Amino acid sequence: MVGDGRCTFGTRMPLDIHMLNEMIHREQKHFRNYRTYTPNFGSIPVTGKFYARHDQLPDDQTDADGDAGAEAARRGEEYCERVAQARALGPRARCDYPATENQVYGWYPGPIYPLDRGDRRFFHPRRESDHTKVAVVIRTCNPKDRKQGA
Repeated sequence: MVGDGRCTFGTRMPLDIHMLNEMIHREQKHFRNYRTYTPNFGSIPVTGKFYARHDQLPDDQTDADGDAGAEAARRGEEYCERVAQARALGPRARCDYPATENQVYGWYPGPIYPLDRGDRRFFHPRRESDHTKVAVVIRTCNPKDRKQGA
């Protein structure tokens, strides 16, 4: 190929169409597009969407006058009650364990294991660290702090 005198800059290697088809098939194998809407009762929407599909009444549920039927009104009230119940529950009532890492800190009211401060196997207080040593030296060397402390 070097000896024929043609420039090969920018030419691509031939693609194996079977390999490409296999890659596309594997990507699309687990892809699902769901059209049914299930509301998340735990989240609070920023604004209502008047044009959303789940907020629209189908034509078969309206009367000749254009008013919504009793069934649609009942379902609307039922939906509002479920939303109110879900918002009234806290995260502890909804889940048995914390869902995210930031919920762990307030999830359990007390320590998991009782802490005995006299037992040196589990309690290792640092009486002095590098940061506190520097702060103590600065305080003792500063004449203003020495006068106030004395």
